[in-house]
Amino acid sequence: MGDMNHQEARPDRAIFQAVGTVARFGPAVLEFESALDRGRTDTPIPVWVGSRSDLNDGIALAADLYDGIRRPPGCDLGVVVGAGVPEELRRFARPLARGWTGEGTALEATEGSLLIVGCYADLRAAVVRPVLEDAYRRGRDVFLLTGRDLNSLSWAIAKQYGEMTTEAPTGLFTEIDESPQPTREPYFHAGRLDGADIRAVVLGRTWGRILFNGHGTDDSVNLGQFTVCGLSPAVAGAPSAPGPMCAYGLGCYKPMDKLIAVHRVRAAEIVLSGCDSGPLVDLASYGPGHQLLLNAIDGPARTVVAALSMHQSGRVENLLWLDSAGREGSTARVLNESLRDIHPYPSFIQAGLPSSGRVRSSAHSAGREAAPAPWHRQAELRALVRTVSARLQGFLTAGLLSPRYGLRDRLERMAEEIDSSATRLVMGLAAEQRLLMRSLEADLRSLDRALAERVAEDPDDDIMEFPRFFGHRSAVAEEDVTTAPCMCGRPAWRYLRRGFTARIPDTVALGCLRCGPIGYALAEGVAVRGRAADSVTAGGTLRVETELEAVRSGEAQVGVSVPGILRARIGPPLHRVRLRAGEPRRVGFDIGVDGAAIPQEYHYTVFAIQDLGISVLRRHFGVLPDTGQT
Repeated sequence: MGDMNHQEARPDRAIFQAVGTVARFGPAVLEFESALDRGRTDTPIPVWVGSRSDLNDGIALAADLYDGIRRPPGCDLGVVVGAGVPEELRRFARPLARGWTGEGTALEATEGSLLIVGCYADLRAAVVRPVLEDAYRRGRDVFLLTGRDLNSLSWAIAKQYGEMTTEAPTGLFTEIDESPQPTREPYFHAGRLDGADIRAVVLGRTWGRILFNGHGTDDSVNLGQFTVCGLSPAVAGAPSAPGPMCAYGLGCYKPMDKLIAVHRVRAAEIVLSGCDSGPLVDLASYGPGHQLLLNAIDGPARTVVAALSMHQSGRVENLLWLDSAGREGSTARVLNESLRDIHPYPSFIQAGLPSSGRVRSSAHSAGREAAPAPWHRQAELRALVRTVSARLQGFLTAGLLSPRYGLRDRLERMAEEIDSSATRLVMGLAAEQRLLMRSLEADLRSLDRALAERVAEDPDDDIMEFPRFFGHRSAVAEEDVTTAPCMCGRPAWRYLRRGFTARIPDTVALGCLRCGPIGYALAEGVAVRGRAADSVTAGGTLRVETELEAVRSGEAQVGVSVPGILRARIGPPLHRVRLRAGEPRRVGFDIGVDGAAIPQEYHYTVFAIQDLGISVLRRHFGVLPDTGQT
């Protein structure tokens, strides 16, 4: 069998052939299928148009778009919904999936990419919504092939076999985004829409891919003064279902000469990025005669991506879409994954198979572990931004640090940089995320080191007042009281202190009946454990072994201090330690006690700083007289 993934057609032969009756359509499908299996391109793709003259217009427009025949990328599994789909159409769709199942199958229990074929009237929420929600959770590709009737469905299937072999531009038109995009493709943002004849630009050429992003509803997407319109030429007379004002003879709310009929847009892929541009049949506000999705399917577009409901797609999704050409799988999935941070449900559906590339295999679509979603990869950055921002707020706005504090200016600059960067335009784009993460981590390492040096030089630095200051503005969270071993071997209480206001960060405390309050940390700071002898002889060295465990991988600054009344040398003053999340790491310090030190009980304090999170652990020890002195 010849390779039919891409076969160019002869320029003197039509790619599609309109067929008037189902009786003629059946044999035409068999003939086309036989040619497809033999690798031949001399048999046109049949389209059962019936009495739908408007579909003939769509076929004529498609002649400018498709110049070859392809074997479409097959889904892992297909299902036909609706008893009214005849065997001829079922056979026509059969090559589009490697396996087929019955309508009664629990589709959520199946694996791999899924193709759902059926008329729009049968795509009810009770049938489709559970499948879409399950696929969204699992990162699974779901494709629809549908239409307003069986003739539209025939046309939707037929276009999957058409190939666009010549290069065509990608176009993006948005009234939501007011800024230029870094792209060489035709791009019209809000500032350019009113200065150009957008209707002429859109309809005057063929497109590989085109996206319309604006406010809208079932029947339209607004582009400034222009409107992408969903009115079907097949509609005549009074509407059988609610419609927009034009359905009642009241004209259009936009200038008629600025309407862009979506069924006349010559693009292989159309993305209708407006609210409610592709609702399921029983969730629609308007009848099928005014549905953007259905009108686009009646045109030459092979793939139409539309919104199930309201959404907040904007610049972030537009950039991702521009970069998604050639990717495997569904355009709708790319957009849905980008919107996870603000919409925990599927926003877009896709009617039609991928315009390029191929359908993802089941190995890629079986679960999120195989292909982590963008929102999952962003989790560390978002958590870091929230954590650091809360700590900065506690340091700077609650009164802990005075206006004259030596590092206040640097801390304030970091707070301002985080506030200006914590937007979807940064947090939602991979390249911007990487830049922010690199910048933030570098600044944090520098500030952590500067804080650690201050504390090593002066254990009574203002910032070390955080346990008392935040503690007086907090209360114990009784549900978070547990026990943990103290360094003395006895059980200690570990408890969370929750701030009374949003400006007071949560802290964790550790208390022992024998040793007293021995540890404090900003919530999610480095866990510090220590071990040392109970006493040391004056003139001797006390070895302190410290174990550290971080919530987040990264660099931490660790040091040890002793009260000023104890004459001692500490070596090294600080450790710069690279930590892996959840993996303990040990470092050691030597406290060299002066020979003239007064024998009594003292304490040492281990402190660790990571991402501005400070953790301290205090332990008593005794200095004994050197009985060997003369």
